Amino acid sequence: MPNLMNNLIVLLGLWGLMLASGIYVTWFEQPEQLEALEQAEKVERMQLAEVTALLAEEATSKQMAEEAVRKWEARYKIIPDTLSTGQALSYINALSARGFEQFDVTFSGVQASPDVSYYKFFVQGACSFERLYKLIWDLENRRSFYRIRNLKLDGLSLVKRDRWSEKERLKQLVTFTFMIEAYFGGTDGLSAPEALVVHLNDDDGAIITNADAPPPVPMHILPEPQPRDNPFAPTILAELPPNTNDLLEVDKVELVSIVGDRAVFKHEAEYHALEVGDRVYLGQVQRIEPRKGRVHIRLNKGGLVEDLTFDLAGDPGYRQALGPIRLAPVQ
Repeated sequence: MPNLMNNLIVLLGLWGLMLASGIYVTWFEQPEQLEALEQAEKVERMQLAEVTALLAEEATSKQMAEEAVRKWEARYKIIPDTLSTGQALSYINALSARGFEQFDVTFSGVQASPDVSYYKFFVQGACSFERLYKLIWDLENRRSFYRIRNLKLDGLSLVKRDRWSEKERLKQLVTFTFMIEAYFGGTDGLSAPEALVVHLNDDDGAIITNADAPPPVPMHILPEPQPRDNPFAPTILAELPPNTNDLLEVDKVELVSIVGDRAVFKHEAEYHALEVGDRVYLGQVQRIEPRKGRVHIRLNKGGLVEDLTFDLAGDPGYRQALGPIRLAPVQ
């Protein structure tokens, strides 16, 4: 019996000691260890996030660097160390030698900086929209570094006598003003490497060098070399074009006969025979109806379409039986 009590006391003591140890470890040691582990986990997560961000930043920086290198290696603009105003003007004049009604260039000064310098030229004039488009395309896309600033355009309709035919023609032009910047004196490496000088003939016959040649880059990444449409071409003309080819003006004629597939019109003291498809001033003959004694002509008066119908006066059969008529040459 005493041994049983002693064993029970020992067991109770051991149980109490273990309970006390567990309580101590659970309430005093483990919270500190748990907090230390949580802090270590947070540090690990922060380091992992930082490493991930650095890796992403490295990838982005590498991509940007590769893109910058590609652009640097793909540069084709040539910036000469020195450039005189006379050389710049000669280049501009060579590109604008033909196709301009007016082209005036005024020197507006020079802008210098540590990186690059450029001359400024003020340009004003008049020409067709297509010719101006080609000039701007050449200035900005050839290898010499020229740039257009402050471009302003306005439409202009001009009746002018052709110097070859001596006849008046209606021309649709644009008037323009803009600034040209001609660059030179760039920092080392800014200019593309210059190849051997090669003399070429451009579309206007001007002698140019390799620096002025079309760029050595794929054309599909450049703007269209020709305009797709002319935004200054009026839908309706404010002024009708002159009758340059001396065509028959049908608002001043009288239908006097229809002979077979020909309609005979009288204009003043002359007779004119026209067939289907023949041109008249501002239009053409659309249809001839001998049985009805009727002729249909369609006119395009500067964008306004007008259909005219001419009827024979009196009995159509009588008109067709008038006999031979002296006709003026078909215009």
